[in-house]
Amino acid sequence: MSDFVFEVFVPNGTPTHTYVKRIKEKNEEKLSAALDMPKMVISISGPSKTGKTALVDTIITSEKIIPVTGLSLSSSDDLWRSVMRWIGGPEEIEKINERVLKAGAAGKASAEAGVIFAKGKAEGELNGGIEFATSTSQKYGVEFFEAVVKELSKSEFVVFLDDFHYIAKDAQVDIAKSIKAICERDVRICIASVPHKSDDMVRANDELTGRIISIIFEYWTITELKMIANNGFSALGVDISPRIVEELAIEALGSPQLMQSLCLNLCLEKGLRNKQAMEQRTEVSEIEFRAALERTTLQTNYSRAVEKLHTGAKERGTQRKEFKLKDKSTGDVYRAILLALVENPPRLSFDYDEIMERIKSVCTEESPVGSSVQLALKQMDGIAKEINKDSPVLEWDDNKLEVTNPYFMFYLRSSQKVAQIYKRKLGMV
Repeated sequence: MSDFVFEVFVPNGTPTHTYVKRIKEKNEEKLSAALDMPKMVISISGPSKTGKTALVDTIITSEKIIPVTGLSLSSSDDLWRSVMRWIGGPEEIEKINERVLKAGAAGKASAEAGVIFAKGKAEGELNGGIEFATSTSQKYGVEFFEAVVKELSKSEFVVFLDDFHYIAKDAQVDIAKSIKAICERDVRICIASVPHKSDDMVRANDELTGRIISIIFEYWTITELKMIANNGFSALGVDISPRIVEELAIEALGSPQLMQSLCLNLCLEKGLRNKQAMEQRTEVSEIEFRAALERTTLQTNYSRAVEKLHTGAKERGTQRKEFKLKDKSTGDVYRAILLALVENPPRLSFDYDEIMERIKSVCTEESPVGSSVQLALKQMDGIAKEINKDSPVLEWDDNKLEVTNPYFMFYLRSSQKVAQIYKRKLGMV
């Protein structure tokens, strides 16, 4: 049996002791109301790690959620196959596959049975305009679609499609059409995505305009994040200084998931694994606090991303100019930018002027000129997209830098990676 602290602080799941209902956003009420509206697609969008899945798990309950991740889908057939696998397991999938094959042998009767076959390349259209394309080696059918309708129409179950933005664009079109059709058959669908990709569903099928209920998440406030810590420490019978709770909330960068991890790792660092007597305040030294942060970075390894952003774009010819920096290192414009980003107070969004001010503050003498900084930021945007084109860790656009993942900024601030890169340059590691 695991220690109680793992039940209290839950970074990768739905917490009970530390679930916080956000009063201002009223997302619980919005989701409950959306679930009562028939033939509508529910779209939940918000920054990464802000509690979207926890909300769904809490309101719908895990027993009624049929989870599917966009990463696993390349067609609508994949989507409904995944749903049926959850409903009936491999045996049900095999039964449907057998029906598809038998239907194919029936030739013309296959179309009447709702299954479309093709030799070479062909297209068919069924169920409110869903298109099914086939090639020589593939046979597409509506068996899985119809099986899902039969099992889920007008039921309390909800198909929860997470990370829709990770699906390839051409597959998004196919899946969006299929989702529209199945919603019209009273199957409930909920989709989660990040803010800058929240309209991908409508872009894929503009007929969904007016058929989507949007629930938008924002980053959590310091006050909301502190409620996670206070609820959890209270459940454990631990009295932690309000100053430490505040500092944890600041470092969490608006992410409740990151706040759960920080609180958990602070408890582990202090050996607080089970309920305490709360006879006196538990003191946390600066060394213990920093150790808890560094322990948390082990769950957020962005080492490769930091390396590539620190190296910058490949250049021919002259060597980049280096600057003296306040961490007693020297480095080019890329290192200066990364050190500027980790300055206090922690932020995820910076306009150009603020970046320049921060860069000047980390340079002890001369600092990079504006044109050099702008070019480097543009290159860093490209590098981040090369690493992960669907979800880059940062984006530079219209003179504004957005760090899209709080875990990346946390890793940049709390790990020793940037310092290690310089030590390696000097041959010290």
